[in-house]
Amino acid sequence: MRKVVMLMALICIVVGNLYDDSPMEKVLRASPETAPRRHKAFESFCEQAYEAYHDDRWIDVIKSVNRALNTGFYNDSLYFFRGFAYESLGYFKYAKNDYKMAKKNGVYGANTALERVKQKMKAKRR
Repeated sequence: MRKVVMLMALICIVVGNLYDDSPMEKVLRASPETAPRRHKAFESFCEQAYEAYHDDRWIDVIKSVNRALNTGFYNDSLYFFRGFAYESLGYFKYAKNDYKMAKKNGVYGANTALERVKQKMKAKRR
């Protein structure tokens, strides 16, 4: 009986620690406090991505879009720009995934780009 009580106490302690939500509460409280700073960073990364896109600097486009999306904000056209950068570098699988996301979010031209990259993938397999 004593072993059973000790085992139950140990299980309660372990399970209780698994459901400690105080770290999550800290994240949820911090999120609104950091939102303006993160949004400003998001806008900066978007500008960098657009500039790199217009200068055909595909690696910089990908890096800037990834940084922008890591802020927790997003813009539908970012997926299209990153997809075009991947396609230009020959990473058709990644381009296809980004074009699908852009199409899902209603970005103009994403469907055409998706079909184009599918054709390129098919041609590459032959």
